[in-house]
Amino acid sequence: MLSANYSKLESVRRVVHQELGTSVFQNRTPKAVTYKEANEVNSKECDLVADWILNSYPGFAELAKEQKKILFRNFFLPFVILQGGHFACTHNRNDVIIIASGDYIDCSHPETFYYDPDGRQLMTSEDAVRMFASSFSNYRRNVTDPMLRDQVDRYEFFALCSLVLFDTGLEGQSEECIVVSRRIREAVQREILYYYRTVRHIDDPSMRLANLLSLLPALQRATRRFQEDVEISHVFNVYSVDEKFYEMCNGRF
Repeated sequence: MLSANYSKLESVRRVVHQELGTSVFQNRTPKAVTYKEANEVNSKECDLVADWILNSYPGFAELAKEQKKILFRNFFLPFVILQGGHFACTHNRNDVIIIASGDYIDCSHPETFYYDPDGRQLMTSEDAVRMFASSFSNYRRNVTDPMLRDQVDRYEFFALCSLVLFDTGLEGQSEECIVVSRRIREAVQREILYYYRTVRHIDDPSMRLANLLSLLPALQRATRRFQEDVEISHVFNVYSVDEKFYEMCNGRF
């Protein structure tokens, strides 16, 4: 169900992120994006990802509305970052950060990402690179490099998504939600072990699972760094994101 619904999500994305004046049936040539373009893509993703979750996880759909919000707020930004690692594995490259539209952030030339076509920024793109570009190496170190090294596949990506979504110990999380989350997390780990044994025929599935789980704290580090950058840019009013995306980054949408 997860895989089939994710394929539907990918089809919808081709329409939602389609450039004006182009046909959805044309092969799209990926391009390097600016920070404004990347933020716009991520803002559009919010509803698409929410629908994917509702359609893919019966346990999530049965939760109270407020509990769904708590889980989703905690999930969305880590998912965006984790999905970038999935795209890196799909395309076997870590010199760029591929986003949901199929376009990418050029890590080798970060000044292109911080370029403001409207010329309204108080800081030059070169100064922004000096302040923020280390985040790209942080992202590679914590997300893309480990995922590429272990060649994390599509089903392992879904397992990680599930574990991130059904987190526990969140502020405002009900006891019922915690019980559901623990049950689903345990089921996911059993299923991925079964997948390792019967589909991939891995000699030591427990070790493979341990390596997969070790990606979660690294993902948290990358997420915190992203949030810090957004907060700094917002406070100093340089390369600040629009209010909707700012709220999403801080789990308040």
